[in-house]
Amino acid sequence: MDIKKNITGDSWELLMAGRVDGPAANQLEVEVLAAIRAGAKAIYVNLADATFLCSAGIRVLLQYHRQMKGKSLVFLVTRPSTEVAATLEMTGFPELVEK
Repeated sequence: MDIKKNITGDSWELLMAGRVDGPAANQLEVEVLAAIRAGAKAIYVNLADATFLCSAGIRVLLQYHRQMKGKSLVFLVTRPSTEVAATLEMTGFPELVEK
C-alpha cells in the first residue's frame, strides 16, 4: 500500500486508501514514526478512501494517539469512510476521529 503524505510545516497528513490490514498497519506505523522523528506536532491520518480497518490498524491509531496526546501533540483520524467510522465506533474509539 502506498501512503501519500502532505507535509505542511510540522503538520503531517497521511492518506491511506483501500484495506488497512496487517501489512498496511505496519507501513502506517513506519510512516508515523518517521513523522515523529521529523518533529511533527500534528499527524492526521486521512481514511476517507479506506474500505477496511483491521485490529492492527486500530492498535497503531490508538497507540500513537495516546502517545502524542500525552506530549500535548495531535494525532487524529480525519474524514473516515463510513466503514472505518463504523469500526471505530463499534470498538469504542471514536475519540480518534477529528471533530
